[in-house]
Amino acid sequence: MRPHSSVCDELQRANRQETELRRSASLNDDPALSASLQTPARMPQTLPALRSAVPPDWVTVEDDFVLVLAIYHTHLAQDMLVAPSARLSDGVIHLSMVRAPISRVRLVKLFNAMQDGTVSDDPNVETVHVSAFRLEPLGRQQGAMNVDGEAVDPGPIQAQVLPSMARVMSLPRY
Repeated sequence: MRPHSSVCDELQRANRQETELRRSASLNDDPALSASLQTPARMPQTLPALRSAVPPDWVTVEDDFVLVLAIYHTHLAQDMLVAPSARLSDGVIHLSMVRAPISRVRLVKLFNAMQDGTVSDDPNVETVHVSAFRLEPLGRQQGAMNVDGEAVDPGPIQAQVLPSMARVMSLPRY
């Protein structure tokens, strides 16, 4: 029995798409194109081990913080615009810190400002641009720590910018 013509059309369309995908994948074989897609030869320095001291050129800040946000992009969530000036290619981590003491009412207003994208204007928020950081709880191991929305045990964490380690591609807006 012969398949219905619309099924044949769908199969032909799928075959064309598969051929186009193979053709676009073969573009990576072009030396001129693949040279532009290579990771730069200069790799960033690796971070020190968590148990070792931070490098001497790092700035150390010891204080009682209520909130510390480290963000590479503009939004912490769909409705939380924390770093409006952030760009994927800016090469920095936007480290925003809120020091204690701060009232709960003021903290709620701060979260509202995150929804408006005006949190950087708030005098309670100190934001610095860094290429790497380490966050270590001092003394008591209380509080909540989240990494990418996942709860983690309180303890030292660190991160750094790894430039050109990923490519982001998107379709143009029309």
